[in-house]
Amino acid sequence: MATEEYIDAEIDPNTGLATVTEAKVVSAPLDSFADVIQEKFQEAREYRRDNEVHWYEAYNAYRGKYPAPIGKSTELAKERGIFVNQTRRKVNSAKIKINTLLFEDGKVPFSITPSRNPRFYPPDLQSPPDRPDILEDELLGRSKKMEERIRDILDRTSYNNEVQHAIHEMCLYGTGVTKGISLEKKNFPVYTSVQTPDEMLAVEAEIESELVPTVKYISLWNIFPSPEAENPQDADYIIQRSFLSPIQLRQMAEQNEGFIMDAVDDVIDREIGHVHGYDDSQHPRIYDETSSNRLKRIEILEFWGKLSGKDLSGHLPMASDDMPGDIPVVVTVVGDRVIKIDQNPFDEQLPYHFCYWQKNPESIFGDGIYYAIRDSQAILNFCYVMMIEGKTIASSPLTVVDPNSFEAGTDTESIYPGKQFRVKPGASVRDAFQSVIVPDVTNGLLQIVQQLEREADLDSGQTSIGYGDMSPAQTKTATGMSILNSNANRQTADVVRSVSYMITQNLQAVYHWLMVDDPNTALKGDYEAISTGYESYIAKEVHNSQLVNFLPAIGQLPQLQQYLKYEAFSRPLLRAFNLEPEQILKTEEQVTQEMQAATQAQQQQVQAQAQQQQQLAQMQAQMQAQMEQLKAMLDEKQSVGEDQRKMEMQERMELLRQGNVLNPTNLEQFSVLLNEQKEQEQAAIQQQAMQQQIAQEQMDAGQPGGAFSPQ
Repeated sequence: MATEEYIDAEIDPNTGLATVTEAKVVSAPLDSFADVIQEKFQEAREYRRDNEVHWYEAYNAYRGKYPAPIGKSTELAKERGIFVNQTRRKVNSAKIKINTLLFEDGKVPFSITPSRNPRFYPPDLQSPPDRPDILEDELLGRSKKMEERIRDILDRTSYNNEVQHAIHEMCLYGTGVTKGISLEKKNFPVYTSVQTPDEMLAVEAEIESELVPTVKYISLWNIFPSPEAENPQDADYIIQRSFLSPIQLRQMAEQNEGFIMDAVDDVIDREIGHVHGYDDSQHPRIYDETSSNRLKRIEILEFWGKLSGKDLSGHLPMASDDMPGDIPVVVTVVGDRVIKIDQNPFDEQLPYHFCYWQKNPESIFGDGIYYAIRDSQAILNFCYVMMIEGKTIASSPLTVVDPNSFEAGTDTESIYPGKQFRVKPGASVRDAFQSVIVPDVTNGLLQIVQQLEREADLDSGQTSIGYGDMSPAQTKTATGMSILNSNANRQTADVVRSVSYMITQNLQAVYHWLMVDDPNTALKGDYEAISTGYESYIAKEVHNSQLVNFLPAIGQLPQLQQYLKYEAFSRPLLRAFNLEPEQILKTEEQVTQEMQAATQAQQQQVQAQAQQQQQLAQMQAQMQAQMEQLKAMLDEKQSVGEDQRKMEMQERMELLRQGNVLNPTNLEQFSVLLNEQKEQEQAAIQQQAMQQQIAQEQMDAGQPGGAFSPQ
C-alpha cells in the first residue's frame, strides 16, 4: 500500500499559459472496503432494532406464539395454551384480496405505451413527413412487442410468485421489498441420449447462455437501509444480507460476472464469514431451525450506495479532502473479504423497491396488520381464556366435605365415581357432603369479543363481509352485498396503489435493461412502462357503483327497458358481482333460439288446447245426441206401457160394469221397460248357466276314466 504524487500540466491554446495540477494516486488492498461495509452494516442494524421488535411479535402472532414479554392480559392465556389467531386470518384475507384485485386473470396488470412527448425515435424508423400516422402506428406496434417481451420474461422468472411473497410480508410487517433487476442464466436442460441430435444440444447451449433480467423478492429481515432514511430515494445506501452454503456461493460466483474467484475460493477454504447461533436481526425462522449442522452459514453483505472520502479516510491512505465526490459502488463482502466490487450500473439508483400497508412518513418501514390489531389480539385471547375458565368452573360443581363426619383415615381429598366413604355412626350423609355450583358469568364476555372483532376489522381494514364471513350488519340482498363489498375494497385502495407503484418500478427496471442490452432493435423506443392495477381497480369500483345505482332507475322506468341491449348491459353487471360472464351469460343466438323454441312450444300448446276443445265439443254433441235418442226411446216405451195399462184398465172397467168378478192382475207385464229389464236378467242367467255347464264338461273331460278320457 503506497501513495504516489504526480504533477500534471495543461496548456491553454488561447493564452499559451500552462495550468499545473497536482494529483494523488492511492493504491491499497481491496479488502479495505470490507471494513467500511461492515461498519455501515453494524450502523444500519443498530438503527432498526425497534422495528425488529414489532416484526418479531408479528411473526409470532402469525405462527400462533406469544411474544417474549408477556403482559397481564396474556399471561393466563399462555398458561392455558389458548391463542385465537386473529392475525393470521386478517393477513391471509388481505393477501388474497390484494392478489385478486391486482391479478384478477393471473396476468400482471401493466401496459407499455409510446410516450406522449418522445425524447428520441429509433434510427431505423422511416416515415413520410406528411404521414405522421405511419410513425405512430409503427411505434404502437413496437410497444406491443416490448410488452409481449416483458410478459415473457415475467412468466419465465415466476414474477407473480415473487410479488405475492412481498405482499405477504407487506400485510404482516407493513413493508414488502423486491429487487429489480438481477441477471440470471436460465437453464432448460435437454436429456441427452444416443439419439439426441446435435442441433438440440446447440440450441440448449444457446439458451443456457441467455441472461434474463429477474425481479426477486427480498425478505424485509435482510434489508438494512441507511439510518434516518424515509424512503428508498432518501437512503444513502441499502445493504442486502443473505445466507448461503458453500455450494450456493460458488455457483453464484460462476454464473454471474464480476466475482473475484480467488477471493471466493479463499472464503470457502478458510470458512470466512461463517456465523454461529442466532442474531436478533435474522429472520425468526432461522432461530426455529438453528442446529449444529446448519448449512447456510456464510453471511454475505451486498452494499448498494455511495462512499465518500470521509467513509474511506480511516481505511485507505488518503485524507477526506482528496476525494471531494462520492463513488456509487456495488460491493459484495463476506467477512473481511471483498468478493465483488463494481460501479453502480443503474445510474446511481438503488434497485430496491418498496410497498407499504401503512406508510410512516418519518421512516422507510411501514406498519402492518399486526401492529394495528396487536391490542385487540391480546385482549381477545384474554377474553377467550376467561370464558373457558369460567365455563370450566361452572360445569364442575365444588364439593364441601365435613371431615368430622367420617371415620379416621378416610380419604376425602379425591372423589371419583363408585367411591365408598365410611361415616361415623349417627352422622348424616347430607351434612357430610354439600355441593356448591358456581354461576356462569362469562356470557357478558361475548359482547366484548364481538366489539374486539369489530375493532380489529376497523383497524386492519378487513371487514367480515370482505372475506365471506357472516356479520351482524350483513345484508341479504345481492345489491347490498355488492355495496358492502365495494366499501370494504375502498379501504385497501391505498395499499393497491402502493403495490402498483412497486410493480411499475420493477417493470421500468426490466424495460431499461431491454433498451440497453437487448440485441433486438425492433423492440426499442421511448415508452412508458406503467402498472395499471390501481387505475383498473379504481375504475372498476366506480363502474360497479354506477351499475348498482343504475339498477333502481331501470326498475322505476320500465319504458327504458325496451331500448337496452341486455347482453351488453349484463356483462359488466355480472363482473360487478365478481362473476364470470362467459360461464354464466347466454349469447344472443342462445337467447333467440330459446325464445323461438318457447314461442313454438306455446303455439303448439295453443293448437293442442284448441284440438282438445274441438274434440271435447264433438264428444259433448255426440253424448247429447245419444242422450236425446235414449230419452226419446224411453219416452216412447213409457208412452206404450201407459197406453197398454190404460187399455187394460178400460177393459177391466167394462167387465166390472157387466158384473164379472175379476182377479188381481199384474200390471208390470204391461211395462215395456220392466219387460226389457227382465229379459236382460234372464239372458244373463242363461249365459251364466251355459258357462257353468261348459266348465263342468271341460272338468269331466280332464278326469281319468271319464267319457272323453283316452282309452
